[in-house]
Amino acid sequence: MSTKKDCSLPDTTVLRELILNNPELPVLIFCGEESYTGDYNYNQADASKGEIEELILYDNKWMTEDEYREGLADEFSDEDEYKDLSDEEFEKMIDKKVAEAEFVKAIVIWVG
Repeated sequence: MSTKKDCSLPDTTVLRELILNNPELPVLIFCGEESYTGDYNYNQADASKGEIEELILYDNKWMTEDEYREGLADEFSDEDEYKDLSDEEFEKMIDKKVAEAEFVKAIVIWVG
């Protein structure tokens, strides 16, 4: 009986290449809700993919640029400071904030 379970990346070639070709990048691991059953302190889960992404930590959550843009728009839409801006001016303000933000390039492993 094999103790090797099909529960992770079927082949680590892609992950190894990402790490070897980008040794300066951090490795971030994101686990979906389905990766934790609550029955045990630690659960083993499937790693579905690994890839290089640019993310930002905003409001204690890692976000892509699009998610960050949406978050800013939601946050500032009710602010008195921005309520008199036209849609175009509001979008330009969001674009400026996104352009000034510091995104982190990382190797991301998606689990679950």
